[in-house]
Amino acid sequence: MNKIKLGKRTWVNSKGKKQKAFTFTYKENNKKVVVQSPNKQWLEQEAEKILLRIGNINPKNMNVVISVPLSHAWETYTKKCKSRANEPTTSFSKTTFKEYSEHYKHIAKHCGDVDLTKVDVEYIADFIKKIDDLDFDYKKKIFHTFARIYDTQVGMAETDPFKVNVFKTATFFKKEDASKKKKSGKIDFEEWNFDRIKTIISKIPSEPYQLMFKLMAETSCRPSEARAAQRKNFHFKRNIPVFEVTNSVDYEKQLAPPKTEAGYREIEISASLKDQLIDYMNTLPKDQQCIFLNSKGKFHDLKNMITCLDKAVKSLNLTLPFRKTYFFRHWSVSFWCYQGKYTNPFDLATHMGDLDLKFINTNYIKKYTVSKESVKYSDHQTNNYNWN
Repeated sequence: MNKIKLGKRTWVNSKGKKQKAFTFTYKENNKKVVVQSPNKQWLEQEAEKILLRIGNINPKNMNVVISVPLSHAWETYTKKCKSRANEPTTSFSKTTFKEYSEHYKHIAKHCGDVDLTKVDVEYIADFIKKIDDLDFDYKKKIFHTFARIYDTQVGMAETDPFKVNVFKTATFFKKEDASKKKKSGKIDFEEWNFDRIKTIISKIPSEPYQLMFKLMAETSCRPSEARAAQRKNFHFKRNIPVFEVTNSVDYEKQLAPPKTEAGYREIEISASLKDQLIDYMNTLPKDQQCIFLNSKGKFHDLKNMITCLDKAVKSLNLTLPFRKTYFFRHWSVSFWCYQGKYTNPFDLATHMGDLDLKFINTNYIKKYTVSKESVKYSDHQTNNYNWN
């Protein structure tokens, strides 16, 4: 029997008779709660249930450690994640939680419903060996998800035996173990020019798909942002037509905030795309706000869009240089840098709705931007190296 630390209370009732009871005190929602009962065994069992429910497995509350099944900790962590999803003050999203759920499947597969209070450094090292066949970076993601699940009820206790999260007490991954990532190739814009992109999109039979791909290729918006486009997002009465990003479509095919806080932005579009969008919107019911919906009134499925893109590319005997889902976004940003539209990573990040300046500078600015001094350098070569 697990014994919880209980208090005692004595008092005299209205009849002058002395009364005794055991008490258990805990905090919930920043409020002090006291439960009492003359039955010590019942109160210990009730207290254990309370601690498990509120996720406060802290040794200062008990004489011996109670068990914490993995499944229960995951359930608690799930509630915590879902309460954070799509909050305006956090970048946490339902898509992120979906990734964590996939990580949990690997953990549960190899660990079963392990008692987390029994997990130690040796157990963690053995677990990592069991998932050794997975990609190095993916293994680390699973490891960190396991650590966060552990943290919900075990790892953050204030006193022994859990002073710190056991996942942080040893080095489980070494830099030399990481597989060297292949550098992504560089787009040859003499080959992958605008005409080729235009030809690929023209081979896609669906008009909504064509317009979404054009929007991605011209503005570098994410597929989820293009799918979420609404009438209010297109400012066509301005002197410069603009597409305003205010939403995305999440994995449950529901409207959600953009992927990052920087995702809220306005992007200029061409007059020709503006005209095509106006013609398309004029064919829709006037009360339909989201412009890219299927025949059932739902957002278009991304997998179907990629399937159509696949067929269009294969019909031209081509192979895309980047992953299909984000191909048009990467092509667009790279093309901007190649043409000299952007030379500053901060300006480009703002336009992309991204936060990772280092990634943007390395993969776009440095890779594709032509030096402002290139004309001077070319003149120098011509004037000083005549091989005729």
